[in-house]
Amino acid sequence: MSKKNRTASAISQPGDVTPAPASWRRLVSVALVTGAARHVGALLVGLAVTWWQHD
Repeated sequence: MSKKNRTASAISQPGDVTPAPASWRRLVSVALVTGAARHVGALLVGLAVTWWQHD
C-alpha cells in the first residue's frame, strides 16, 4: 500500500486567525465615551474653579 500525499485543509486553525479590524460600531462607541468623558471633566473643572473663587 502506498501512502497518499495529503494537502493541508482549507479550514484555518484557531491559532492562524488574524484579528479583524475595529468595526465602525466600536469606533463610534469609543468616540462617544471619549466625548462624554471630556464633557464631564470640563464640568468638574468648572465647578472646582467656581468653588475656589467664591468669597
